[in-house]
Amino acid sequence: MTTPPRIIKTVLLENAQTLEIWDLSRKISEDAYVVRMKAQMEIQIKKNLFEKISLSDFKFQDILNTLGDRVIYTYHAERNFILTPEKDGVLDGLIAAFLENLGPYISTPGFPGKFILKEYQNRIR
Repeated sequence: MTTPPRIIKTVLLENAQTLEIWDLSRKISEDAYVVRMKAQMEIQIKKNLFEKISLSDFKFQDILNTLGDRVIYTYHAERNFILTPEKDGVLDGLIAAFLENLGPYISTPGFPGKFILKEYQNRIR
């Protein structure tokens, strides 16, 4: 039986963005799981996110036309064949590692604007 995906943590970051952490784990045998964690942040594309980046109104409008009014940052981590008694501890470890290693970076004020520009560059290639 597969457990439905669920949000297990919501974090308001220092850059005023909201990070959702999801448990996407699924049972693969009677006593084992694939433990999956997803971190997701929906970023509304607003001109003020580019204050430290020189961006013309024309370029901003092109970004909106290309990406729409929002982009989604997503990160996944997974561990395979985790025994049932260890599942919650492994999931907690994946979340802790993500927040410790990437949390400070995605919380910076410049991250949303840089991520939007990266998505824009990837889309126009």
